[in-house]
Amino acid sequence: MAPPRRVYPRDHAYFFLLLALLLFCPVRRRAAAQSQPADEAQLLLQIKSAWGNPPVLARWKNASSPGAPCTWTFVGCNTAGLVTNLTLGSAGVAAPSRTLISGAFPTALYRCASLRYLDLSENNFTSELPADIGRLGENLTTLLLDGNGFNGTIPASLGALTRLRTLWLAKNPFLAGELPVSFKNLTNLVSLWAEQCNLVGDFPSHVLEMKQLEVLSLSNNMLKGSIPAAVWRLSKLQELYLYSNNFSGDVEIDYFAAVSLMFIDLSENYKLTGAIPEVFGTLKNLTELYLFRNNFSGEIPTSIGQLPSLSVFRLANNRFTGTLPPDLGKNSVFTVVEADYNELTGTIPEGLCARGQFKYLAAKGNQLNGSIPAGLANCTTLKTLALDDNNLSGDVPEALWMAPQLNYLTLQSNQLTGSFPATMSSSLATLSIRNNQFSGSLCS
Repeated sequence: MAPPRRVYPRDHAYFFLLLALLLFCPVRRRAAAQSQPADEAQLLLQIKSAWGNPPVLARWKNASSPGAPCTWTFVGCNTAGLVTNLTLGSAGVAAPSRTLISGAFPTALYRCASLRYLDLSENNFTSELPADIGRLGENLTTLLLDGNGFNGTIPASLGALTRLRTLWLAKNPFLAGELPVSFKNLTNLVSLWAEQCNLVGDFPSHVLEMKQLEVLSLSNNMLKGSIPAAVWRLSKLQELYLYSNNFSGDVEIDYFAAVSLMFIDLSENYKLTGAIPEVFGTLKNLTELYLFRNNFSGEIPTSIGQLPSLSVFRLANNRFTGTLPPDLGKNSVFTVVEADYNELTGTIPEGLCARGQFKYLAAKGNQLNGSIPAGLANCTTLKTLALDDNNLSGDVPEALWMAPQLNYLTLQSNQLTGSFPATMSSSLATLSIRNNQFSGSLCS
């Protein structure tokens, strides 16, 4: 049974604080003073027509009606009645039909001098992003284009939008290429999401000049080379997603300033080597740490088990040695440990469920010894326990067979003993226990 999926920038609620930004608008800066709400309403109707009059925009009509366009769905205005916010992500999640918008990027928005927040994410736009997209205006702080079919190259002129705080380009089929060097000008960026954008080359060094970054995702690309030590100097960084690339070498840190990190995902690069940096064990806000499917080695710092916020720790398919940190679960609300296919020895930490919310332990293909801890067997929230191919011994605690939420239990190829209970948990759907030393027969 697979562990819970990793999180993504769009999953985190604090991004929705950006929705409190004012609204959105049309007309160039010098003309802004002369702009009228009716002019902007007419512009939105032109955009609607160019998009083929999608049903989700049915309320966009009659530019001369009172309050237009500020009373239209997905449109917000400032106190002057000028549009500053256009929120069309997924064609507006409030739309019952979720009818998506298709067509080209609306270059008519270049005339939007008050535009601050533009969300076109998760629709069916399939054009190239225009080369002069940097004309969107000096006031734009949020641009969300993720989850579309935008293609061609990532325009260098995006670097002209120097007030941007949030830029999401993820999950678009851009041509293979590098992030434009002009991005070095985006020094106000707080969130850069460029996952699955066909990025190639080394880690883009100009990203390291974005000192305000709190969220950086370059995952699911074809980036190579080492992870630069300077990324750990971004003092405001809270979330770092670099998974599913071709990064290699040790994770080197010369000076660590990113003390607010909550999420680190370096998984599925396959060629990252060396030990887990000891400094990771000092990150008091670290909630989720993903290192699986690499070539890491060495012992896991014991300090990882003492972190007060850690909930998910996935390190499968590496070459880690030594023991699982003995304090795992005792100091934080722990939910997931995935440690399959390493070279781990020692016992299973007793306190994994000490805070009463642990759900998932997978540690197949190691050399773990000792017995299954009573604290784990009595964990009422446990859903998955996969401990195949270890050196575990002793009787299986009777409570484990009756764990109320246990759905997946595999213990095969150990030296476990004991007899089977008369009944087992009704929630148990998968059970594999062969190649042990149990006595008696399973209940029917």
